[in-house]
Amino acid sequence: MKINLILCLIIGSLCSSMLGQVPNDDVFNERGEFRINGLALLAGPALDVSYERIMSSSSGLGGSLLLDLSGDNFGSQNFALTPFYRFYFFDLKDYGARGFFVETFTSFASVRSYDGGSLPFPEGDFEEPKQKDLFQWSLGFAAGRKWVNKRGFSFEFFLGLGRYLLNTDYTDEVHPHIGANFGKRF
Repeated sequence: MKINLILCLIIGSLCSSMLGQVPNDDVFNERGEFRINGLALLAGPALDVSYERIMSSSSGLGGSLLLDLSGDNFGSQNFALTPFYRFYFFDLKDYGARGFFVETFTSFASVRSYDGGSLPFPEGDFEEPKQKDLFQWSLGFAAGRKWVNKRGFSFEFFLGLGRYLLNTDYTDEVHPHIGANFGKRF
């Protein structure tokens, strides 16, 4: 009987100490965030991962890496490394870096282009265009919205445009910068 009573007291004290814990608010002070672009995975398939370092409640600095997994060229980019700077406003809470944001970015990309087009011959045959892989550099802007819950999980969507500055004779001059990211702060 004594052993059962002691066991009940020990278990009761452990349970009461666990229930009395204050929730951990450290996630609000976390400065790193890792994200994956779900839209690129579905539409590409392409792997687009991002890391953002939260500098203050109203700004962040980061980069993303895009790898085309299909060979069909998601947005004509085979590979892209995109550093960015974000400015958040309208929703500056105690842990910040959420809400509406504007972003400026630059992209270093390997882009597949086609030399010329398919030209019809009188017999009905078509000439296959020649493919080239070119290095491109672009500058651009985007705008979007980010939500972060109390556990540190985030969702964001953004839409923007970038302008290629090199080799524009063989590629489109403008490219989209679109995403629906899911992430986690740590």
